[in-house]
Amino acid sequence: MGHKRKPALVSDVKVESPGLNLTYPKVSGLKHKSAESGINRYIKKEVHQMLKEEGYGKNENKKFTGGYTVKLNKRGTLSIIIELYSFTKGEERGSTIRKAVNVSLKDARVYYIDDLFSRKIKKIKFIARLNDLIRTQIGFKGIKENKEFDTITLEQAYYLTENSLVIYYEPGLFTPDEYGFLEFEISFSDIEDIINSKGPIGRLLRDKEDNEVNETADE
Repeated sequence: MGHKRKPALVSDVKVESPGLNLTYPKVSGLKHKSAESGINRYIKKEVHQMLKEEGYGKNENKKFTGGYTVKLNKRGTLSIIIELYSFTKGEERGSTIRKAVNVSLKDARVYYIDDLFSRKIKKIKFIARLNDLIRTQIGFKGIKENKEFDTITLEQAYYLTENSLVIYYEPGLFTPDEYGFLEFEISFSDIEDIINSKGPIGRLLRDKEDNEVNETADE
């Protein structure tokens, strides 16, 4: 059985200034300090980019709040969702944007969606599989579309949990705004045959197998 990496310690960084009340994550307790600092730099950079994209500092009537949720912190992978909400006085509604942070706790590598799947298959194969699973969910849930879903991309936004890959889209992208962030949860069992065995999902599945072996041995 492989060595199980310890999870990161995740703490809050609070930022308060005129028009801004934001909490974002900071990691600590990692064996590899270079990875620790790399992850924290990356998170901070992404938060600053989110604020820039939403025009922070350009309109004194625009207020910003934000927070984060840890989705996965296990087997060498950290998956976090950071959300930023902005509202301008006089507007009927505000807007929320989201950034997913999917990184290696060993070397601060950022995981893109193609890093999750086997290098032995063509990218078009895993894209087609995910597209089919998403279309099935759209039909099953009766999701109303403003425009027809086409395909995921190699820059696709996603996050991981212990048991699933979750692909998401910003509000209003191809569904009415009232849907909010549209999420498609894809069980690892539906893509197990095409995953990268050495990647984040592969490590999670090995961990699950190890636990099942241990439970069987204890019976």
